[in-house]
Amino acid sequence: MKRLLASAALLPFLLVACDTRPAADAPAQTPAATATATTPAADPAVADFQHDPALDAFGYYFTQNPVQVGNWKLTSVNMGMTSDFASWEEGKRPSNYGPFFLEFEDVTSPTTENELGQIHHTVSFRLQADTYRVTPREVMFRSKDPRIGEVIFSGMFDVAALKAAKAAGPPGPPKIVLTGGLQIGAERIRNISFIYYAGD
Repeated sequence: MKRLLASAALLPFLLVACDTRPAADAPAQTPAATATATTPAADPAVADFQHDPALDAFGYYFTQNPVQVGNWKLTSVNMGMTSDFASWEEGKRPSNYGPFFLEFEDVTSPTTENELGQIHHTVSFRLQADTYRVTPREVMFRSKDPRIGEVIFSGMFDVAALKAAKAAGPPGPPKIVLTGGLQIGAERIRNISFIYYAGD
């Protein structure tokens, strides 16, 4: 009789120990509940190209004084329209044109005359930006080419002068609208001034 009573007394504890069901008030865990929330990483290709949409920088920028390293002379800094920058930054990138590029010419190559009567060298190339930032306070360009090595430009606009040059149009007097420094390979050239030309 004592054995039967002892067994009956132990029965509730054995039942509790064997019950593996979750507690009624504990919600079942699902993969969604246990997953760690993460913020999508920024696209590095987009972060490499930044342009202030409020800034109209369209045009050609020519150095006030010649800038040359070896046989290669910088002929112009070129910027597209705001829509060109926007398309580029959205990932629409044609291989033959970008919103920000530098143009160089080989001064040892033959010369010819263009349709405007200007003399230029026949060997030249456009260097597209690998990364750029164009704002009223900062103009940054970085790229590289096997002919001249790494190219880095860092400068800033005179926004008031740029607006005045745009308003005056081609007949207006040349205005310095952009200043900065340029590294071409191992050469560093400081205090470069650029005048603005809207184009034809």
